Amino acid sequence: MSDAQPDLSLQALEALVVDNPDLERLEVLLDQFNIFEATGPVRQESRHSDFLAFLLDPQQNHGLGDAVPKLLLQKALGSVRSPSAPVTPIDLDVWNLERMVVLREWQNIDILLLDETNQLAVIIENKIDGTEHSRQLERYKQTVSEHYPGWRIVGLYLTPDREHPSDETYLPVGYDLICELIEGLAKSRASTLGSDVRTLMTHYTEMLRRHIVSESEIAELCRRIYRKHKRALNLIYEHRPDQQAENREALENLIKHTPDLALDHCSKSYIRFYPITWDAPILMEGKGWTPSGRILLFEFANNPESLKLHLIIGPGPDETRQRLFAMARAKQPPFKTASRSLNQKWNTIFIRSFLTSKAYEEAGTDDLIEEIRDHWSKFVENDLPVITSQIESEEWIA
Repeated sequence: MSDAQPDLSLQALEALVVDNPDLERLEVLLDQFNIFEATGPVRQESRHSDFLAFLLDPQQNHGLGDAVPKLLLQKALGSVRSPSAPVTPIDLDVWNLERMVVLREWQNIDILLLDETNQLAVIIENKIDGTEHSRQLERYKQTVSEHYPGWRIVGLYLTPDREHPSDETYLPVGYDLICELIEGLAKSRASTLGSDVRTLMTHYTEMLRRHIVSESEIAELCRRIYRKHKRALNLIYEHRPDQQAENREALENLIKHTPDLALDHCSKSYIRFYPITWDAPILMEGKGWTPSGRILLFEFANNPESLKLHLIIGPGPDETRQRLFAMARAKQPPFKTASRSLNQKWNTIFIRSFLTSKAYEEAGTDDLIEEIRDHWSKFVENDLPVITSQIESEEWIA
């Protein structure tokens, strides 16, 4: 790197943070508390579907009656104006939908609206980050027509950017329409809605405009800031903290501060360590794994959606590996072999899960690190002494 490059990087960062009205406006918008961001459903399709199903259900206690399903259908139908549509905006205006039933995940359909009085069924397929698969739209429509023969069926395909559905009988609906609809109702019915319901509706639309809807003030500010400060933002992104890096730092600190343990070769994805009593020459004749030449190592597999601790027999002399594997097969527990025979290079003989995919979905960084510490304490107190005792009792190793 030349001497000029650090100066250019520093200038780019200073230009980003000093006297930047766009950044100041963005920070003002993002600093506002939002209940949906606080509880974590920002990009979880099922949580969005839960809330939308609540608003769409005339029998819920939100005080909106049938306004949401009526307006949603009227706006969706009005944007297409298909002469073959099974129902028109005028029909909806005169119909009473107060007895409409709203179902979640019926026959895997995200949201199904059923109005027996007018024999109307509305299928809503909701996609935030996912895509269609296995002709699901066509299958859903077929399933509904079989269960409700002769009914009018309307299909809505709800996506952030109004993507075109594979089944042309479905109407494309964007989250911008959802925003406008809910914002309009929160404003027009402000005097009759409960303050808690109105606040919830406002927080939901604010969250959508921050994270889902691409045509919003926040989205435009982000694009403008990026175009003007691309170099600085790319530099920040390059050095951003991430959960894997946080996990690695926490694990390395735990290992360093645990007596009689030492780190081996580590990366962001793999954190390896060993008890210092495993310094027997016969266990250090390996090759092709880590520079230390150790055959037997504990290894954390630090993946983006899981964290697991393994005890692994790595590459090395066949006789040593066979003896270690036979010992593990004979002493279960504490060992548990993943296969019945010795593999060519690596064999897992112990495994403990530290973090599951569910934990990553539901917890923040601080909570995940705390869970790692809790599992580590239990491992050090319970599993590690038994494992090291069994290894050290093998006379051929000493």
